[in-house]
Amino acid sequence: MIDGSGQEVFVADIGIKQGVIAEVGDLQKREALAEYNIAGLVVAPGFIDIHSHSELSILANPHVTSKLYQGVTTEVVGNCGSSVAPVLEQTTESISKKLAKYNLELQWEGVAEYLATVKEQGSSVNLATLVGHSLLRQAVLGDQVREPRAEELATMKKHLLVAMQEGAWGLSTGLIYPPSANANTAELIELAKVVAEQGGIYATHLRDEGDQLISAVKEAIEIAEQTGVSVQISHHKANGKGNWGKVEQTLELIEKANQRGLNINCDVYPYLATSTGLAALLPREFKQGGKEKVLARLRQKKNKQQLRTYWQQQRANQESWEQIIIAEVNQSQNKYLEGKSIAQIAAEKGEEAAEVVIELLLAERLAVSMVKFSICARDLERVMSYDGTMIASDAAARAKDGLLDRSIPHPRAYGSFPRVINSYVKEKEVLGLEEAVKKMSYLPAEKLGLVDRGRIKEGLVADLVVFDLDKFKDLATYEEPHQYAQGIKHLLVNGQFVIKDSTLEKRLPGQILTKKSYF
Repeated sequence: MIDGSGQEVFVADIGIKQGVIAEVGDLQKREALAEYNIAGLVVAPGFIDIHSHSELSILANPHVTSKLYQGVTTEVVGNCGSSVAPVLEQTTESISKKLAKYNLELQWEGVAEYLATVKEQGSSVNLATLVGHSLLRQAVLGDQVREPRAEELATMKKHLLVAMQEGAWGLSTGLIYPPSANANTAELIELAKVVAEQGGIYATHLRDEGDQLISAVKEAIEIAEQTGVSVQISHHKANGKGNWGKVEQTLELIEKANQRGLNINCDVYPYLATSTGLAALLPREFKQGGKEKVLARLRQKKNKQQLRTYWQQQRANQESWEQIIIAEVNQSQNKYLEGKSIAQIAAEKGEEAAEVVIELLLAERLAVSMVKFSICARDLERVMSYDGTMIASDAAARAKDGLLDRSIPHPRAYGSFPRVINSYVKEKEVLGLEEAVKKMSYLPAEKLGLVDRGRIKEGLVADLVVFDLDKFKDLATYEEPHQYAQGIKHLLVNGQFVIKDSTLEKRLPGQILTKKSYF
């Protein structure tokens, strides 16, 4: 047993009754309706993915298969400023387009209706959601690059309050992505006040993870200081070799803030490559004003030259074109580019790398995903080993068949949790096994306030993972990401098997976890 609290491994039996852990100890003399011999295996609390993007893939595949084989029993969605509820005014079209990718139709407006939609269909895992700041801002201000007027800010706060009253756990921001990026700190503080009053969390994709990383972390700390809100810094890292080592300073800032009584954590995924939209390579001023304005700028000759110069300067301290891989496009004629680096595509076409990027962004109307190798191994290990860090995937659930096996996504969708245990516990010994499990279970449960999950303890919900420590490992690679992890013997969600004897069960016992049901 690894109970999730961080205490040392121990040997015991677990008795489960009506979905709850009834007893932990020596139960040899007790009778049960069913008994399972798990001698020699590890039992841990089901893993909680504190930073997931499965808000729509869970509707396309309610078994969230790639996450189940990692031992995940709870998904926290709506991160990076991008949720799919509430759907308000100017956001209907953008949400509908996202749904179309999964052959889904819009059936909800508010958070309560979205959660009801997931509940009605059913899911193999538990689901909790945040509210995306981009959605709130777009609903009220569209793509306008300005501060909200008093009445506009009041409207955003009202929508946020209603969403939290309907079950959302807090607010997320994606401060490198417009329209969330258009907000100043004062706006975020006002919204964070609502979250703090409701006892929620503020999960932030920082305003910068590269050259301005230090100031971006200071902004997150300032928001905590001004509001008292509990802060979760998403996928903490220092992007680009010119910024490697800065995590020492950021972690010190976080630690000192916590010593002053603040509540700031972070999460991390165990890979040296990031994944986001190719448009993230554009300078901030290019990304303002909405998609059509961005595309118009990309078509202008003078702007193309400006981008070439900008990227040439960037490459000196950032990743090379060889290290930027195309992960996903929408247009069939461009599918052959998936899995190739920008440098490779440029060589094949006989064009400059900058021209390849501009052409592809125009052809795909900005809808291009990339994998970018930009993280230092030492930084990753330093962040991972920090006491306040949790493990997350930063990925939507995938599957090896149907709609969710398209493209060549980041392998984190299939391998994050077992990779930590296989590579960073067993091989590199960056973490102890008990410490790693705590970062996957108890810490995220504590951060959210899931008082009935995250540990193996009598009276708590039986979300449990049973795995073979020698065999539990990730198989997904950057070249072939659609490979399920191996080594899980059993996985239980709310006391029911979703993996039994290493085989996926067709059960959907997941529950909707709402803020209001816990407080």
